[in-house]
Amino acid sequence: MQWVYEPTADHVLDVAENLRDSDVQEVMLSHGCNARDAVTESWAHSDLVRGMVTDDGVPCGLCGVVGKRIWMLGTDRLTENRRARWQLCVEGRQWVDTCLEELGGPLFNQVYSKNAESIKWLKHLGFTVERPRPFGPSAALFCDFWRAS
Repeated sequence: MQWVYEPTADHVLDVAENLRDSDVQEVMLSHGCNARDAVTESWAHSDLVRGMVTDDGVPCGLCGVVGKRIWMLGTDRLTENRRARWQLCVEGRQWVDTCLEELGGPLFNQVYSKNAESIKWLKHLGFTVERPRPFGPSAALFCDFWRAS
């Protein structure tokens, strides 16, 4: 996997059209929106944004920061094999460190409490993940997460 500096509109639309089920569910529960709106709005409003592509150049994810709210949305290709998951952890931690240096901390957001894979990844990136609480229009259980400089 490679991290792209500025993703193109085509990259963004590819991710939106192929968003993994766990992300589709999370954005619907947290913000009441569909995959396309979640991806395009997050991309459009971010102060920092990066795209991710597979080793063969296929778009597989986007991440960004809006204010101090950090986010990531991806396709199934983002974690399709052990190498991709390892790269996501290593390069993800470097990206979060860069965001903290550029923007200061803390960075934060919420994660759906049933999304165990994302929670494990966030902890690996050094985020503190709090206990679940009702959040968003669905009042589903989400965990606040944050990381300071």
